[in-house]
Amino acid sequence: MMNGSEEDLLAPTVTALILVAFSLFHEPTRRMLESVVARTLLHTLPSPEKNKGEAPVVSQVCIYPVKSLRSVSISESKMDALGLVGDRRFMLVCPAPLPPYGTFLETDPTHRFITQRQCPMLARVDASISDSALNISFEKESVTIHLSGDPPSSNKKSSREGSYRARIWDDVVEVQDMGPKAADFFQGIVGDSLEYKGIRLVRIVSKRVAPDAYVPAAGRTWWGEPPRVGLSDGFPILIAFEASLQELNRRLLEKGKEPIPMSRFRPNIVIKNTKPFEEDTWKVIRIGSTIFHLVKGCPRCKQSCTDQRTGKVTDEPLETLADFRALGPQKADVYFAQNAIAQGTHVAVGEKVLVLNRGEPVWDQGPVAAE
Repeated sequence: MMNGSEEDLLAPTVTALILVAFSLFHEPTRRMLESVVARTLLHTLPSPEKNKGEAPVVSQVCIYPVKSLRSVSISESKMDALGLVGDRRFMLVCPAPLPPYGTFLETDPTHRFITQRQCPMLARVDASISDSALNISFEKESVTIHLSGDPPSSNKKSSREGSYRARIWDDVVEVQDMGPKAADFFQGIVGDSLEYKGIRLVRIVSKRVAPDAYVPAAGRTWWGEPPRVGLSDGFPILIAFEASLQELNRRLLEKGKEPIPMSRFRPNIVIKNTKPFEEDTWKVIRIGSTIFHLVKGCPRCKQSCTDQRTGKVTDEPLETLADFRALGPQKADVYFAQNAIAQGTHVAVGEKVLVLNRGEPVWDQGPVAAE
């Protein structure tokens, strides 16, 4: 017969063995256990290496309240399940063409997303957000959209007025229309072109997650699920590095071309005091008390060639990036900055960056489709 202390030790052991055995046959349980173990092991990583020079530091924090409109530079940001609070929860959409079979099925997207890739002049539109309102301005005109708390929960069978299914890359998400006042304002900006007829401002309603193929076990939730994401292209956070931009600009100047600002790459977080592109091998970093997993390089599309002040489009920086940043299996794709997942609640300018783990660079496994 066992005494009380032996029973106390045996109970969690038996529970663990049952979970491990169950996970051999149950995929969600296996993923959950992998994530719990991997996230727990983060706390056992060796002490970060000491920097020979100045320590890496956060130099900028930015959010983009409306996808593809101008950035808002802030000194600090809280974080929620979708990334930086207020970052890319809204976007512009236009009606999608009817499918060949003449009607939209229940799972078909009824709208398509619009960005600077199709409409470069969106770079000239400002947006700011508070808890109660979204403010949009263009030249001397502005509009305020009052927000009524969180968007309603998603329901696949919902026929709620003002709710659409919108395609954003390979995902179809449910979005909520923000009303005719916002739609009229943006229609006045983009004009009456058939391509933008029926433009609407919407915000995300349904759950959307990051591409699972690139998410490490330690980057998942405690339940083994991929992290959620708002209306960014794929991952909740983009981190860029001043030293890498300086190297790119050095090459541009050698060609007799103008240097470009960091705003071309639309990052959320910018870090200084590193070597050019050493971030390719960074896997896990800590900023303040928040852990960031750098999951893969960010392939750049023609939007990086759009001046974020004027909306003018040129051939750079893609042309020069192709000289030295065409990486991975798809040599047509060029990379700048790192897609990231955060586990924490806060990030601020001036916070030190500690590199907890390094590894091999990760690039896209297949061709990148850019609209």
